[in-house]
Amino acid sequence: MPRGLVTLLLLVALPGCGSAGAPVRTSDRHFTVTLDEYTVRPQDLRVPKGQRLTVTVTNRGRLGHTFRIRRRTRELVALTTIRPGQSKSASFRLPAGAYTMFCVLGNHEELGVYGKLTVG
Repeated sequence: MPRGLVTLLLLVALPGCGSAGAPVRTSDRHFTVTLDEYTVRPQDLRVPKGQRLTVTVTNRGRLGHTFRIRRRTRELVALTTIRPGQSKSASFRLPAGAYTMFCVLGNHEELGVYGKLTVG
């Protein structure tokens, strides 16, 4: 494959990949997450511990997405399919620790619809 084509393919593929950068921190108990093809924004989020949290998830993409939060293999928060242009909210309490935010549909998580949530 020509070198220029490989470079072009990498540049097109990388924006959806897990290049999180610095975590987004919020001291607010209400936070927002945006889903798209194929990203979760913010991809690395820190929220306060010891509070009831509320997330509002908005789908800015062209495909339906779900929103889940898991710790290891256990799902702790689950929003059903969010259609393009729609938003859904959920309130919950999580102990301090690291969690994964993701979409359960098809192979969306493998394609980049995932992020890290840290409660602490």
